[in-house]
Amino acid sequence: MTDGIGAAERRLEDERFLTGRGRYLDDLALPRQAWGSVVRSPHAHAEFETIDTSAALAMPGVLAVYAAADLAEAGLGAIPCVMAPKGADGGESATPTRPVLAAARVRVVGDPVAFVVAESAEEARAAAEAVAIDYRPLAPVTDAEAALRPGAPLLHEDAPGNLCLDWELGDRAEAEEALAAAAHRISLEIRNQRVIVCPMEPRAAFGAYDPGSGTYTLTAGTQGVHLVRNVLAKHVLKVPAQRVRVVTPDVGGAFGVKLWVYPEYALVLFAARRLGRPVKWVAERGEAMASDHQGRDLRSRATLALDADGHFLALAIESVANLGAYASNYGPSVATVGGTRALIGPYRTPALHVRVRAAYTNTAPTDAYRGAGRPENVYLLERLIDKAAHALGLDPAELRRRNLLPADAMPYRTPLGHTYDSGDFPAILDKACHASGWRAAYGRKAGAGERACLRGIGLAFYVDPCGANRNQWVALRFDAGGAATLLIGSQSTGQGHETAFAQIVADHLGMPVGHVRVRQGDTDLVAHGSGSSGSRSLPYGGNAVLRAAEEASAKGRAVAAALLEAREADVRFEEGRYRIAGTDRSLGFAEIVRASFDPTLRPEAETLGLDCELNHVGRAATFANGCHVCEVEIERATGRVRIVRYTTVDDFGRILNPLLAEGQNHGAVAQGIGQALTEHAVYDAASGQLLAGSFMDYTLPRADDLPLFDGHFAVVPCLTNPLGVKGCGEAGSIVSPAAVMNAVADALRDHGGHDKVAMPATPEAIWRILRGQSPPGPKEGTDAT
Repeated sequence: MTDGIGAAERRLEDERFLTGRGRYLDDLALPRQAWGSVVRSPHAHAEFETIDTSAALAMPGVLAVYAAADLAEAGLGAIPCVMAPKGADGGESATPTRPVLAAARVRVVGDPVAFVVAESAEEARAAAEAVAIDYRPLAPVTDAEAALRPGAPLLHEDAPGNLCLDWELGDRAEAEEALAAAAHRISLEIRNQRVIVCPMEPRAAFGAYDPGSGTYTLTAGTQGVHLVRNVLAKHVLKVPAQRVRVVTPDVGGAFGVKLWVYPEYALVLFAARRLGRPVKWVAERGEAMASDHQGRDLRSRATLALDADGHFLALAIESVANLGAYASNYGPSVATVGGTRALIGPYRTPALHVRVRAAYTNTAPTDAYRGAGRPENVYLLERLIDKAAHALGLDPAELRRRNLLPADAMPYRTPLGHTYDSGDFPAILDKACHASGWRAAYGRKAGAGERACLRGIGLAFYVDPCGANRNQWVALRFDAGGAATLLIGSQSTGQGHETAFAQIVADHLGMPVGHVRVRQGDTDLVAHGSGSSGSRSLPYGGNAVLRAAEEASAKGRAVAAALLEAREADVRFEEGRYRIAGTDRSLGFAEIVRASFDPTLRPEAETLGLDCELNHVGRAATFANGCHVCEVEIERATGRVRIVRYTTVDDFGRILNPLLAEGQNHGAVAQGIGQALTEHAVYDAASGQLLAGSFMDYTLPRADDLPLFDGHFAVVPCLTNPLGVKGCGEAGSIVSPAAVMNAVADALRDHGGHDKVAMPATPEAIWRILRGQSPPGPKEGTDAT
């Protein structure tokens, strides 16, 4: 097969995207559709009693204005947090639900307060401006540590002290004992700043209601229709799941932000039922930046203990996570059970203890953003290791080399209870250093001085644990002409699923990739599904597809035996053909598919065709890993950081499609570079206003901010799944912030380096450091002893 597994197959879906034939939500229209606009709070924290809708209702085209009382009268519920760990004391997390519309109190700028429906989008927006609400402003708190201090403004009565949970992992006593006995203790304080996700396509929703069947239909750009359906049906609409259909068309990027249930989903469905008409809502960019769930926002202090030879002995971490105004669907898990999985990395660290406190603030809720807590923890660990190398007078690569787990240690059970099944970390480090010219970098630094620049080089390592005990449903169906349709519960948001899954089917069954159609994103078509998140689509969805293809080929043996007039036991399926053992007689899979629909071929058969359906469970996690090396130059006069070289060496296991894997890595690295150098969702502490609420104030990386990437794969197949693959979608965003910032700190090592540089390393921040001034925003860095 030239277009099966391992082939650099161009994406099948790109033709329709590049020719303008994609179908995104804003491209869709239904007869008699109305438009919705959300009235949002201009205050970060306020109370109100009445909403005057009279002026809005009198405006042209307005059909209705709904408030919290209307939803309560109809029996609608609130949006829950569905995944939160227990605290260190075994108690439940404090996770107040989020109202679809605020009833008497708003807790963040952009909180939905009312919903206007009109004949056009313009009329709905104009009427939303006319809704009058008499707010009584309250003091806000936007910083998580400030929110936990006594006397801070309280957001929720059932979350005393604004604390969601106080969570711990590891052995505190063991870590403290190792720290006390260590020859070296290196400490660092890190702020992983809040970022706004900003997918190319803003969030949108289309609601419809069929009174005959009592069925709601939500069309929205999601990362998994089943999670959205289940939460809406059970907790918000309070109807059986079969009465809610969720459909997802093409999605223009997601990165975590479209996993969740948002108030607008419930609003368009409620309004559609009330009005008897479809209702559409599409966020404007500024609205999305204020109301989308955001990412990161973790402040940590860590101490690394080392012996006299630079071997790691223990790691102790205290973190405070900012959850925003409400606990998002998975929010409390991101900084705790989700993100801390990455803290061991590729190193042998005997003892570890982590404490995380998660706080509510008057800011947008935070939840999983590409990497989901792992970028924050890898950033902390890798910055700390570089500072330790500097303090001990060791090359950063050498310090890591002394502590890397060797290949012959696999399988390795970490102190956190995970089992690495495969990996060759020392070989990856050697390959990364060789490809990046690590040893020659110090000579390149001298040349930078001639250009009035400072040059630095940094590296970072990661191990990315991707899920465990996850399931994915698939059905593989064939028509009489031999073509296949694959139904699967994952959800493409731009990754290339239509190509990747088709390659697996084509590779096993010997079919052309173009003869396999992939269908996703419809709860009426796809029975079950876990969507797409956490780099799991290929490890779980891909292996589910392989199992379905194997079942289909196994069913075909009886048909092949009948056609070849042989015993079924003598028929083998190899490389897309059924062969009689010991002969040259064979038939292709397509021939068998066509024959499987002949009712006279096998009179004993009770069913025709080779269709199959299964719900695959992947029990083991995968552990993608790698090392990225970044080289930067900093202009002395302006403080501008320019990435001059970026080298990646990644072990994603068996590579299904190199083009897709490279594309995923490039995009993820670009997002990590954005966080390192340009992006910061800043809230004003006094008012709670989002100061970075448009692209005038929030700087996404552009093409000229990025280098050409020098990418390499180190293929060590995963041993816990049949495909041998490891998740790759988030790796670049997990490791790149640390690689970039270690390079920046190296360039500034004569100016305070690791104790001063913080993300984002903007020109202003670097310019101030170069002139001995304090950089803007929170400082990083503490003591090294």
